[in-house]
Amino acid sequence: MSNPLNNPDIEIELFLTLHQKTSKLTKILDARLKIFDLNLGRLCLLYMLEVRNYEALPSELGDELAVTRSNISGLLSALEKLHYIKRTFDENDRRKIKVTMTEDGKNILAKAWPIYEEVVKSLFSELNKDEKAQLLSVMTRI
Repeated sequence: MSNPLNNPDIEIELFLTLHQKTSKLTKILDARLKIFDLNLGRLCLLYMLEVRNYEALPSELGDELAVTRSNISGLLSALEKLHYIKRTFDENDRRKIKVTMTEDGKNILAKAWPIYEEVVKSLFSELNKDEKAQLLSVMTRI
């Protein structure tokens, strides 16, 4: 009986390659964003708040970022300690907590985002414009 690890299916190779590239990118980004007390997760959460006009519910942010409740809670706690966000009770429904980005959060996002763009663009620098468009098209289908 042959060992499937010796000759993995193309789908397995694709997934493992994608995972390796994502892990590598995350490590590079985390190292570069450390000067702002950010990591990729914290940066993405700030970005999602900006997309949502600087206010959201924790559950909405968790769904958008595809993370667990405990992960979103940890991200929010860290960003709150840095004064990049604040959590307040919804005036209309005290059972809900609203997350709002502070001015410090907006400022740090504006400083950190160019680093994010630089690192991500460098990852794809070997591809021409058509290859990037083709890769995006394929990735959106899966």
